[in-house]
Amino acid sequence: MLTLDKMNLPLPNLRSWAGLSIHTKLGLAIVLIGLILRLRPYLANRSLWLDEAMLAVNIVNRSYLELTRWLDYDQQAPIGFLWLQKTAVLLFGDHEFALRLVPFLAGCLALVLMYRLTRLLPPPSDNAALAFFALSDTLIYYTSEAKQYIVDVLVALGLLWAFLPVLRRSTTDLPWRDLIWPALLGALAIWFSHPAVFTLSALGLIWLAQALAHPSRPTLLQSLAVGGLWLTSFGFFYLLFLHRSVTADVLTDYWDEAFLPLSARLRPWLLQTAQALFPFTLGLDLPPWLGLLLILAGGACLVRRDRALAALLILPILLSLVASALRAYPFAGRMLLFTAPAMLILLGEGTYVPGLLLRRSPAASFWTSSLLAVALIAFHTPSAVQAFLAPKMSEHIRPALAYLRDHRRPGDRIYIYYWAEPAVRYYAPKFGFQMADFILGNDHHRRPEAYHVELNALRGHPRVWFLFSHVYEQGDYNERKYFLDYLNQIGKRRLQARFPGTSVYLYLYDLR
Repeated sequence: MLTLDKMNLPLPNLRSWAGLSIHTKLGLAIVLIGLILRLRPYLANRSLWLDEAMLAVNIVNRSYLELTRWLDYDQQAPIGFLWLQKTAVLLFGDHEFALRLVPFLAGCLALVLMYRLTRLLPPPSDNAALAFFALSDTLIYYTSEAKQYIVDVLVALGLLWAFLPVLRRSTTDLPWRDLIWPALLGALAIWFSHPAVFTLSALGLIWLAQALAHPSRPTLLQSLAVGGLWLTSFGFFYLLFLHRSVTADVLTDYWDEAFLPLSARLRPWLLQTAQALFPFTLGLDLPPWLGLLLILAGGACLVRRDRALAALLILPILLSLVASALRAYPFAGRMLLFTAPAMLILLGEGTYVPGLLLRRSPAASFWTSSLLAVALIAFHTPSAVQAFLAPKMSEHIRPALAYLRDHRRPGDRIYIYYWAEPAVRYYAPKFGFQMADFILGNDHHRRPEAYHVELNALRGHPRVWFLFSHVYEQGDYNERKYFLDYLNQIGKRRLQARFPGTSVYLYLYDLR
């Protein structure tokens, strides 16, 4: 049976801590720091923000069978993830900790798998890649968000971990029993992570190419059998669920700017995508040009040193680009989070490249790479520390609803800004409200003057509350300010309740 030991991945015995090398201890310390950084926002227990609330309303109010249908608010998530979330809510209750439990556990396990995979890199680039992963603002944030994107990261890492030993044995025949659990893992992965199809496609192509390059009937049969199992699983998943997402106009329109354009817009699109890669996808506070240069250098270096690993890291990214060009998958932001482990491993490998210029002096080579890695980590560390000290609470709406519950009077009108509605719908029963207690606003951001009609309908009432969250803004236009400007014309503000650290706003107006 293949094990990580046969891949030369050290599995430290924690009982003999004193016997571990300083390098290994440093790697384990990075894992511990990463776990602490992930625990902090989970325990902060911020309110569900817009996207989380949209998905949570479906999970809480639907049965397992009903979750297989098109979700309210046009939400999309793999059915396996939805069922895990539903199970967590049924077991532990309808609250944020339960809804974020699966992502939290997935994010922590992903960090452990990243430790194991980075042991394939030469020191000190292995710990550098691990530190980038552990400190990534984006990966930390999505570990405590009730959405599926950190599960995409875990699945990508799990597939790499499971199949790299198989590819390493491509020139020799494998016992069929050694393929059972990796094959089943691949077949199940599709049901828990949409972008798993890119990792599996890369695995299948590499495996088939190796089987053809070193002809062996058992190896070829194994690659075709496992590939056939994956294709069958994907076919069922696509027909039952995925085709709805790929063909839905509402989703393709929303992600229109994230599809690779095969036109004159290609160059600016590539530039914009590259600039957004580090702050939004990889979550590192590094100069994009430097990070991309190191990733490219790391990729070139890894191709020469370990082609199987390089192909497994790079090919899924290229396949997702192809899907983007076909308008089948957005190449942007959280949709690319599954590529973060690969890119951060390449970034870590890139820190090793300058040391190669001094390879005649092993000490100089090691310290050159070490200093570069430390400099990059130190550059981002203040951002990670700030996120730990003050977790993001921007759409923390619970205090506003508690204030509204405690201060409303009989006859008060309560107007809910349209993007605040999903969170209000989720939290309303927890604060003694019914949706009938609210006046739900509509989205008129393309025709702002239509808001005047809604606001004029409230005139004549002495107490009207207005609750804003996730306010739409574009350039100099901010809808909350637009609302307030008009409300100040037709009425008098009696109260403004602010909630420090949040972007939630509550106002009371006299519109007589």
